Amino acid sequence: MSAPTQPPLVRLGLPAAGTGTRSLDLRYLERPPAHHQRPYFPFVADHLRGLLDRPGASVLDIGCANGAFLHHLAGRYPQARLSGVDALPELVEHAARHVPSADFAVGDVGRARTLPGRQFSAVTLLTLHSHFDSLDPWLDHVLDLVEPGGRALLFGTFNPFPVDVLVRLRQADGEGDGSWLPGWNVHSRAAFADRIGARGLRHRFHEYEPPASVPHAPHDPLSTRRATLDGAPVLTNGAGVLLPFALLEISV
Repeated sequence: MSAPTQPPLVRLGLPAAGTGTRSLDLRYLERPPAHHQRPYFPFVADHLRGLLDRPGASVLDIGCANGAFLHHLAGRYPQARLSGVDALPELVEHAARHVPSADFAVGDVGRARTLPGRQFSAVTLLTLHSHFDSLDPWLDHVLDLVEPGGRALLFGTFNPFPVDVLVRLRQADGEGDGSWLPGWNVHSRAAFADRIGARGLRHRFHEYEPPASVPHAPHDPLSTRRATLDGAPVLTNGAGVLLPFALLEISV
């Protein structure tokens, strides 16, 4: 089946530094989507089975970066309508060039007025929620974009203990601009459960076990890598921060 025709790129004229944006993320411009398949893409895509197989199904990837996850979905669910938004215009333009089977727009999950004006069968956020110090207001914005009977899938770090952790990193080796970077916060599962329950919605956490080999750049201390804790596999980085990745599935 041929891919559905998609509307052209939409420009919304956001400021260069939207909520949760980092200049560090412009590195995705050097990573063609077809060759930037992350190990967790199949894990997340598997949990869309049965939803994106349906006629007329649609998915919105928030924080789509270079469009790599949507490129992956296009191969798995060619009949689905694929859309992506990102707060960095440079990444949106890059994704639109390299993933023609999807439509892209500049949008900031923290600003509802910049997001699409329709709902989707599924809304995904991959390793994005750790950029924010609070669940307000972006989590409500995400859930408002899911159509009745649909799902929101959030993949990233969730603390299994009832403790919310805020993290800032700065490279001390002269790399970067010397600023303190967000992006590694570890909000608790309990915090999400409280907010989701307040909306009367159901949710479930799916445990993620990192693969035996996690590709990372040895020269990049911020690159995620595999380690062990008490004999169990975990992910970490050069900051020594443990990264308990999981998938949060919210039914609307």
